Amino acid sequence: MNYSEAVTLGRARGAESMIDFIYKLNEVLASWPHGSRWSMAQLSEATETSMPHVLQYLSESLGKDFDISGQLTQDEASEVAEFLGKRFRPQIEERERKLSRKRAEALEIYDRIQDRVRVIQASGNWHHAFRTLSYFTGQYGDILPNEVVITLCSDTVRAGIKSKANIQELGQWLQKAVAIALGFHSKQGIEEALDLIDAYGEYFFIEDSGKGPLLLGNILAVLEEPAARFELWEEYKSLVGQLYPAR
Repeated sequence: MNYSEAVTLGRARGAESMIDFIYKLNEVLASWPHGSRWSMAQLSEATETSMPHVLQYLSESLGKDFDISGQLTQDEASEVAEFLGKRFRPQIEERERKLSRKRAEALEIYDRIQDRVRVIQASGNWHHAFRTLSYFTGQYGDILPNEVVITLCSDTVRAGIKSKANIQELGQWLQKAVAIALGFHSKQGIEEALDLIDAYGEYFFIEDSGKGPLLLGNILAVLEEPAARFELWEEYKSLVGQLYPAR
């Protein structure tokens, strides 16, 4: 490889890294607590992006220098996502075309997995069903349509409850489903998130480890502001009241 080829390859990898950051940032924005600020370390961890790259992307997008001690508001994060989305629109569109092909393949596998899981569940082997769903959702969750992933996460939590799986694993899948629902930025999405909590929230209080209430509380905290913004505050309060009646 000569110098020119190396430079071209380096730029291509740099663009891919930035596009990865754009996708992750949009996921983060879906559940960003209203009015809060994120540290550079939080943003680096949440977007799975190295600190130098985070500082570079923010500085280029907002036209001001950031250092490791800086903080970012939700509005600034939205501005970064919009700026980078426009800048890399052709590359994002190309990635979406590739994802579309992979998504079609993943949906075919999903149909087969659903048939297999139904047989496993009918046999009463909920642990096997939970592990099968967990593996599949982890492998294809970033490719499949959001509504399918929400269903998968819900099915995974249900199987995990039946098999008494680790509560932190269950919290991870419930949190993922809620975050995707919030990402729709719609009243319907908030209603879907509330339905998920309504379906599984009680279990987080009765499981044996004692970690369930904290995990659920973290999810409810993220839901609070969007519920109020989309005029679902009463529904949110009612759900919280059911989960925390006299606790």
